[in-house]
Amino acid sequence: MKAEPTGIVFDGICSIQTEKCVAKEVAPITAVWQYPSRIQINVCRPCLEEQVRSGEWEIEGAKVEKRADCAVFSPDRKLQLVVEVKKAPAQKRELKEWAIRIRRNLLAHSGIPLTRYFLLAVLPDYLFLWRPQDKLILDQAPDYAVRAGDILKEYLDRLSTSPETASEYDYEHLVGSWLEEIARSVPSDDASLKWLYESGLYDAVKHGSVVMQATVPV
Repeated sequence: MKAEPTGIVFDGICSIQTEKCVAKEVAPITAVWQYPSRIQINVCRPCLEEQVRSGEWEIEGAKVEKRADCAVFSPDRKLQLVVEVKKAPAQKRELKEWAIRIRRNLLAHSGIPLTRYFLLAVLPDYLFLWRPQDKLILDQAPDYAVRAGDILKEYLDRLSTSPETASEYDYEHLVGSWLEEIARSVPSDDASLKWLYESGLYDAVKHGSVVMQATVPV
């Protein structure tokens, strides 16, 4: 959906109400126009950013917060991996295309750096990994698409609720715990982790530090 912010801020209730919403009760919000129908949608800032991040809204010139749900830094504090965590959408037939759209929007709106590994965890279904690129290709397909159940089963089984009803916050901490284990681990011959070593991601994050809700340089 193409949208245009009005720039007007007023008190109200957010119509979108993602899990990051700060206006489920009366709070500062803004209005955006949906095109071509010219429908007004009232939205708080975090939900507006989430709509852009997810590819649901296209806003020309928009900038999203330079934040990663999770990031991994090398021992010398260089950024190696940026992670975005999403709950799988109800429509899963075009999940890969949906993942490509999220990455494209984050690159287009300066949400993630181009020259680092990017992992999109669409849970409980897939992990999509892009390796570093020298040339900007917004619609680049992921280099690896891995079934999350093959990698994260142990962590999914620990959830206090079912994978289908878990929140994005639950999933963010799950991915963070998994990455901390990977960073401390030694290489194994587990076939399900072949992509981790083949892609170079393991070497990039080993002995590194995992930071949740990290500010990332772009």
